[in-house]
Amino acid sequence: MNVTEQRWHVLMAHRPRLLALAARMGAGADAEDVVQDALLRTATFANLMEERAWPFLATVTARLVVDHHRRTARDQLLSRHAALMPRPQEFEEAVADGDEARRAATLIARLDPEIRHLLRLRMEGATWVQIGSARGESAAAVEMRYRRATAPVRRAVNRAAGSRK
Repeated sequence: MNVTEQRWHVLMAHRPRLLALAARMGAGADAEDVVQDALLRTATFANLMEERAWPFLATVTARLVVDHHRRTARDQLLSRHAALMPRPQEFEEAVADGDEARRAATLIARLDPEIRHLLRLRMEGATWVQIGSARGESAAAVEMRYRRATAPVRRAVNRAAGSRK
């Protein structure tokens, strides 16, 4: 048996204890990977005294488990932050959205001033009930007049959106 095989024989004898240590420290499903990494690092350590292999392996394994926990926590934090970040639009999408907005603005400018006023109130958060009450009309009547007047705008915008997909 050569020196490398002898070293692996000594190190592999500690593998079951290392797996138990990694599991106790919370490595979970990654315990096997942590132990394999610890064994490889220890096997390539030039100044290893084989009679001190267990304490060395235990220390390396413990540090790798801690590193694993840190990496997992960092990845979870980054994924939570990434989920909150707005997704950048592709250049073409941004241009198309700008074109749609300009077309819609042109169509809206052609609407009756009364309907544009209703649109502005809706954009500011007013409900149909509030608008109808302020105008002395029912909410349903105001909403119906608004929807009929803005239907051509919605159709034109939807057509333009459908043609770019």
